[in-house]
Amino acid sequence: MSIAIVSDSACDLPKDILKKFNITEVPVNVTFGDKVYKENVDITGDEFYKKLTSSNDFPTTSQPSPGDFEKIYNNLLKKYDEILSIHISSKVSGTYNSAVQAADKVGKGKITVVDSLSVSMGTGLVIIKVAEMLKEKKSSKIKDLEKYAKDLVSKSRIIVACETVEYLKRGGRVSSAAAFFGALLNVKPVIGNRDGEVIAISRPRSMVKALSFLRREAESYKNHQGMAVMQTTESFDSRALYNSLSGNKDSKKDGKDDNESTKNMYVGEVIKSQFGPAIGAHAGPGAVGVAFIGDAPE
Repeated sequence: MSIAIVSDSACDLPKDILKKFNITEVPVNVTFGDKVYKENVDITGDEFYKKLTSSNDFPTTSQPSPGDFEKIYNNLLKKYDEILSIHISSKVSGTYNSAVQAADKVGKGKITVVDSLSVSMGTGLVIIKVAEMLKEKKSSKIKDLEKYAKDLVSKSRIIVACETVEYLKRGGRVSSAAAFFGALLNVKPVIGNRDGEVIAISRPRSMVKALSFLRREAESYKNHQGMAVMQTTESFDSRALYNSLSGNKDSKKDGKDDNESTKNMYVGEVIKSQFGPAIGAHAGPGAVGVAFIGDAPE
C-alpha cells in the first residue's frame, strides 16, 4: 500500500525536506489589506517580512479551505492508496478541521488526519520523523504511522523568543499598556506551546538571556529525536543559537565531559527553518525559536 504525506505551509518545513520526502504542502492564505496571497506560492518568507515592516496593514492568516484540501487529496489518491495528513494545532488554526472535512468528503476511509497540537517546526519535526519511518519501511501501515505520529506529538515542543513586543501588540496578543511597559523594560517575550495552545513562558530582559533560556529548555529534555532552529529574519541571534546547538556533536565526541549540563545535549542534525506568517506576523522581525522532540525532564 502506497502512502502520501500531506502538510500545510504553517509547519514551516524547508523546501529541500519537502522534496526529499515527497511531502505535499497545502498553502495557508495570507492577507494584507485587500490582497490575498498563497504562502510559498504567491509570496515568499522574505517578501512577507518586507511587507510586514513597510505596510500600514497588519497581515492576517487563514486556513486553507476544505475545497483546497479536496483538490489535493483527489489528485494524490490517483497515485497513492492512502494519505496521512498532519497539521498545525486545531486550537490555533482551522486547518485541521478543513482537512478533516475534506477527508470525510473524498477520502472514503483512505485519509487519516492528525492534529499535531503544535505549530511551525514543532509540527514539522513530527512530519519529518514519520516521513523517515515511511521511507525506511515502505511497507508501513497507516495505522502504525498514525500511532508513531501521535507519540511524537506528545513529545514535541516549540519555544520562541521575540525581539520586540510591538508585533504581539499589533496582532492583539498583548495590550498596548503591556507592550509599552515591555518596551520600556526591554522585555523579550518568550512564547511556546502547551496542550495545543500558544502561551507566554518567560520575560527575559535581553536577547542574550532569552537565547540562553531557549537553549537550557531544549537541553533539559532527554532522548531527543529531532531539533530545529527557526527565525523570522536572518540575524546574529539566530546564527548564535544554531551554532551553539549544532556544535554539540563536537562537544561530546570524546565522551569525557558527560556531566549534568552536557549529557542531554542533542548531537544530531539541527534543521534551519524560517517562520512563516502564522507565527511571524505576531513574533515580528528578529524572532528566534527552537523546536525539538524529546522526553520531558522528571
